[in-house]
Amino acid sequence: MSKKVYNHYCRYGAWLLPMVLLSSIALADGGGIYSVYDQDTNGYLDSTEFESFLKKRRIKKEFRHLWAFEKVDKDQDGKISNQEFVDTLKQEMDLRKATKKAAF
Repeated sequence: MSKKVYNHYCRYGAWLLPMVLLSSIALADGGGIYSVYDQDTNGYLDSTEFESFLKKRRIKKEFRHLWAFEKVDKDQDGKISNQEFVDTLKQEMDLRKATKKAAF
């Protein structure tokens, strides 16, 4: 993901999330949104790196429960892998879709 797209995402919020999810490059190329927060480049987000992501993302109240570190860290190894991160993004998108459908 380009720096310009990433900055736009951080500035304007979650409406850009579908573009991120649909972009296999952003999710799998090692240069997507996940790697921006992996400051020590070990391939995982620790709790400090994850907090940095959460502060930038400004997650809406109704989706915050999905983003608890312990909930994202499915294997409970104390670090968040790219797959765990992507799985949580997908969960949020599914919840957004369900919420949107229920509103109609």
